[in-house]
Amino acid sequence: MSGKIAEANSIITTLDKQYRDNDLFQLIEGVFLIKNRNFFLAKEKFKNSGNSSPLFIELNNYINLWLEAENSSEQELKIKKIKTIFSNIKLIQSFLIYDYVGNDNLYKKTSLEILKQPDLGRYHFFHSIFLIKKNKIQEATKIIENQLLENPNNLLMKQSYVSLKNNNLSFFTNNYDSKNVNHGISELLYLFGNVLQQQNQIELSKLFVSLSDYLNPNFISNKLLNLENFMIEDSNYFNYEIADTIENLGSEFFWYINFNKLIHEEKKIQTKNASLINILKKKQADSNFFVFSKLIDLANYYRSNKNYKISLEYYERAEQIALPKELDWKFYYYKGICNERLGNFDNADKNFLKSLQLSPQEYVVINYLAYSWLERGVNIDRAKKMLYDAVELSKWEQGYIIDSLGWAYYLSSNFSEAEKLLQLAYEKAPYEPEVYDHYGDVLWKNNKRIQARYVWGNAIKLPQIDEERTKKLKEKLMHGIN
Repeated sequence: MSGKIAEANSIITTLDKQYRDNDLFQLIEGVFLIKNRNFFLAKEKFKNSGNSSPLFIELNNYINLWLEAENSSEQELKIKKIKTIFSNIKLIQSFLIYDYVGNDNLYKKTSLEILKQPDLGRYHFFHSIFLIKKNKIQEATKIIENQLLENPNNLLMKQSYVSLKNNNLSFFTNNYDSKNVNHGISELLYLFGNVLQQQNQIELSKLFVSLSDYLNPNFISNKLLNLENFMIEDSNYFNYEIADTIENLGSEFFWYINFNKLIHEEKKIQTKNASLINILKKKQADSNFFVFSKLIDLANYYRSNKNYKISLEYYERAEQIALPKELDWKFYYYKGICNERLGNFDNADKNFLKSLQLSPQEYVVINYLAYSWLERGVNIDRAKKMLYDAVELSKWEQGYIIDSLGWAYYLSSNFSEAEKLLQLAYEKAPYEPEVYDHYGDVLWKNNKRIQARYVWGNAIKLPQIDEERTKKLKEKLMHGIN
């Protein structure tokens, strides 16, 4: 999984046959043989594979197809015979193999099928490589632009667009050689690595991406999949070795990598990394491409660090240049949070209501707006009704939303109903200081004062409690609620 394929192969070849005959070991041995251009032995290796799972059966079928792809007249028949559990993988392999063998008619047919599917954006990029090599730059640009309209945050598409605008065609031609069988099999392995990640089989995904990289080390952006694998495994871990190889691919990769470095370094050392944020702010100021998404990243960064004034400034700058499609419910929700925390309540309410107009069933927004009203002592009855809807929409699973509804009953002096709800919230959100605080309050109101002090005391022990709430709870422990 760490990319030492030759060393892994050496270990496997020393094993007795009974231990070597499994799918993973045969895959590693076969890829090693392909890398070293020993296609005859590689074919034998994949023909003799144990094929214990449908995934490996299909993978071996495609690898054999690539190893026997010299005769273009037989490819369509061979592909049709392959039984698949992934119809899109079969389409993608057809598309790439027809390019490899130079069957222009079948390539054109499959490329049209690829372009009809926006979720196959990676292979819109591959078709752009095909067009650029034929000097059809405008046609390639149109494909990338259309894909960005469907998937505006696709990093590969964003960098492709910038590279085309800067006439940096090597970004396309240096990644993938359609006439190199190693590159074709590398892409197949990457594709399966992606599928495995989606199935949350992270260890296997790492292995497949490492094998893919071994066969085509030129396709550096593919390493991003393994960077994500590490982050999925441990959100507090960031693989700098992989990241540093990716960030020089272009401005969009630089931004993505360094923004993630910023987030992960702050998690690790609990301090603000002034140098990285300054670099990113300068990059944003100098950028001519995808300015909106960069402004949103900075706005979200400052919001997460509770610097709501600067965050709001970035949201407002982003709003001025945004396309209508980009101003979704999340944009207005986050902007509303900043206004609410700054005390701009009229603007906050407008933002939250706009968010709900765009997506009426977002229970996080309903909860935030209604709870804000409770805290301000306005629209209590309406807030209570909205919170009941939010609890229903969240299927009574979100403790913090049940807490809000319980608090609405508390503020209406219905302490009996409030206790039922706040106890449920306390059970479902065992790490939320505010939930403990509210539950202790209602216990006190219902003359369960020993229990109330017990709950408040436990709240103070929670690692994520802030100083202000700790101070208030210590006061309650001493004097109760007036």
